[in-house]
Amino acid sequence: MDLRDAAQELYAVIPRDFTAKRTALVRQAKDAGEKDLAKDIGGLPKPAAGAWAINMLSVHKPEVIDGVVRFGVSLRTAQEEGDAEAFRELGQQRQGQLSAAVHAAKDLAAELGAPLSPAAGTDVEQTFRAAMADAGAAAAIGTGRLVRGLSGSGFESVDLTDAVAVPGPGPDDNAVPGQAGTKPAAKGSGRKSATSRGESQPTTSLPKKSSREEATSLADRRAAKQEAALREARSEFEAADIEAKEAEAAASSAWEVVNNLSVRRTGVKSDIEEARKHLAALEAELIGLTRDSEAAESDKKLAVREATLKRRAADQAQRRVDRLD
Repeated sequence: MDLRDAAQELYAVIPRDFTAKRTALVRQAKDAGEKDLAKDIGGLPKPAAGAWAINMLSVHKPEVIDGVVRFGVSLRTAQEEGDAEAFRELGQQRQGQLSAAVHAAKDLAAELGAPLSPAAGTDVEQTFRAAMADAGAAAAIGTGRLVRGLSGSGFESVDLTDAVAVPGPGPDDNAVPGQAGTKPAAKGSGRKSATSRGESQPTTSLPKKSSREEATSLADRRAAKQEAALREARSEFEAADIEAKEAEAAASSAWEVVNNLSVRRTGVKSDIEEARKHLAALEAELIGLTRDSEAAESDKKLAVREATLKRRAADQAQRRVDRLD
């Protein structure tokens, strides 16, 4: 175990287990007699919540990280090549891509038992935005050892100071040493093949010119076979690339539909809120009118009673006049 291996293992645990895991790794290094390694492991910092969520994506859902990185490459390429139309279209899609990646981080964090706070979610979005704008930031989010969030405007390089624990390739690059190690095997394979060819040579002596011709013929066959394999690989790549572009276009269209529906949903919610406010005002007005109506009804009854009494008195006076006349 070296420091990068230890860090890779350490930054793959959930936050509440970080300290215990680090202590266990320190003890493991000490037991192996690696005192300096134990000291280095003990100094590895606990990642911020947003950085941890991105690390979890690199471990459990690397396709999300790959999507952010690939979109960033397309965006930067369009910008560098001055392709205004492509850059404008990608710019319109960027928020949808960011929202999808942030939602994936939030969902995964919740599944792992460590939901992200709103502030951590914002940190994740800023980090992904920086990764789309800067190649160095894009490499950092794929290491699985991110310690803090990243921030970048796209006009200057993102500051990666102390952003990644044990800088270096991420887990996806672990195959590089194996690829380098394949060279001796290939060489050995060549020797074995040569031996096989030597063993298959006829025992009768042949002219040197015939041997050269045979070697040339064998090289030609190998070249032809390699060329055929290359053509097949290119054909497979072209087909896969077309399918990938069609899928990306479909995903972009789906995001556009979602965004349009979201806008409409927001508008309807706003209309409902306005209607509720208007209804509340009408209800308040109705209460006031009801109170005024009840008061007017009471005044009406008093007025009718007073009018009745007055009319009765006037009638009595009229009868007195009639008697005296």
